[in-house]
Amino acid sequence: MKVLLLCLSIVYGAQGFIVCPPDACALVRCAAVTAENCNGVIKQNGGYCGCCDACQTYLAEGDDCSFTFLLGVPSTAQCGPGLHCNMHTHKCTANTNKRDLNPCALELAGYSSTHNGLPLLGAHKPVCDSDGYYQPKQCSGSQCYCVAKEGQTIQGYMANVWEAQHMTCQCARDQYEYMQTGLIGRLFYCTSDGNYQNYQCLGDTCHCTDSNGNVMANSPSVNIGQIDILKC
Repeated sequence: MKVLLLCLSIVYGAQGFIVCPPDACALVRCAAVTAENCNGVIKQNGGYCGCCDACQTYLAEGDDCSFTFLLGVPSTAQCGPGLHCNMHTHKCTANTNKRDLNPCALELAGYSSTHNGLPLLGAHKPVCDSDGYYQPKQCSGSQCYCVAKEGQTIQGYMANVWEAQHMTCQCARDQYEYMQTGLIGRLFYCTSDGNYQNYQCLGDTCHCTDSNGNVMANSPSVNIGQIDILKC
């Protein structure tokens, strides 16, 4: 390790002295680099001083890749697709998708590995968003309910599965996240299944809103004490 660090220090320190003159490529004869003779990826102008194309062969998982850290030196190999060079072990290591480490993705992976991806009576299969967190609406058995992105149940909002076709839980989720900030002053008007009411009030003024709680264009407004006459 000490020898490696010493070598790295020498190379890093020498980088400032590696200068390619304007005519560096004048006398260079480039070997042909093609897909047929390159078992890896072709880097255009990847050779010394950018004079020639270079072939970087693919390293396999577990292969040593410490030499790829030598800046200023044309690299002849790189970790293959789906791999990266681990800065600590200096070995080619499989990439880990950050999404796969988020709570819903982890539960879904456990469900899939346990049940081989097949539905199992009574088992809860989580519904995840594109980032690996929980969708606001989850269903188990005959009930659908609202959850936070980390999976905590948001109390007070649920519906029967056969009545939950239009259930979004968006109001319940937004209210939960707002309360987690510690802020006060905003009121959320949610239905029993966690959707937004078709109106929302800010201060003492109420407007018609869409399914995401946003004020609709050309919406009439009334005082909160006259909410019953607001036609949305």
